[in-house]
Amino acid sequence: MRKPLLILIAILSAVMLLAVACGSDEADPNATATPAPPNTVAPAERTPEPTVAPTAVPATTAPATSAPAATAGPVQIDIDVNGDALQFNINSLSAPAGAEVVVTFNNSSSVNTHNWALVQAGTKDAVAADGTAAGPANNWLPVNDSRVIGSTVLIGPGESAQATFTAPSAGTYQFVCTFPGHNFTMFGDFIVN
Repeated sequence: MRKPLLILIAILSAVMLLAVACGSDEADPNATATPAPPNTVAPAERTPEPTVAPTAVPATTAPATSAPAATAGPVQIDIDVNGDALQFNINSLSAPAGAEVVVTFNNSSSVNTHNWALVQAGTKDAVAADGTAAGPANNWLPVNDSRVIGSTVLIGPGESAQATFTAPSAGTYQFVCTFPGHNFTMFGDFIVN
């Protein structure tokens, strides 16, 4: 409430100063009138600039039903771990269906090795179990498994890796670390809209 009142007081003060600075009501007979430039607004008539960002969606935003622009570039997603805890720092990610997605996984843990994999809904534990059988040479992921949509390589403490894939059809998927035993606490939802 105070901000609009302060803006109103500032505008009224400016108008008062302008009126005092203009002098008397009598016109100077020797002065020539200078026309105002076209398409201008006198300072006292200007609408103050808003001090809060608008909440409306700009008119240039594409409708929600349109397909993503091919030239818009890939959806960039960054994810990390929660220190040395066996958790990701984010438990939900999203992307539009059909978009190229680049997930950058930063392993800021000082002791743990991890990977990041996007899998079909409800398959994280089965994929992790099959990844354990595949071993570390395969990044603890089953080889050529249709349940795995995208994944990084296995990365050590302080390392980063990327997973690039095309977002599947709309729905909720899971992301998970398939390092043996990590899948029970290191997972989240990947929502495709």
